[in-house]
Amino acid sequence: MNAISLFLFVFSTVGMCHIIVDGTILQWFRDMIKTFAEKIGQPKIGSVVDCYLCAGTWTGFLMGYVWLTDNPLQVFACGCAGGFLSNFAAVILNYLEIGRAHV
Repeated sequence: MNAISLFLFVFSTVGMCHIIVDGTILQWFRDMIKTFAEKIGQPKIGSVVDCYLCAGTWTGFLMGYVWLTDNPLQVFACGCAGGFLSNFAAVILNYLEIGRAHV
């Protein structure tokens, strides 16, 4: 693993997660997942597209496989890291936005 791959993993995981959860461009995707979850009688599955930790885990799996490794245990670890990184980034961004509102 080199520094460029690690950089791409971190920022593509966080970026993709934030686009999935907050991006207007993927509103149709969020609606589709929620509708599908309702149709199969599992509405909680639809919450994966509203949660930074959940979406970050799945994007971490994908980006870990794309940028870092095909080893299943390492891909799993990338998913765990992706969940943490995406949630942490959301907390930091929310903190910065709140601070800006009080200026």
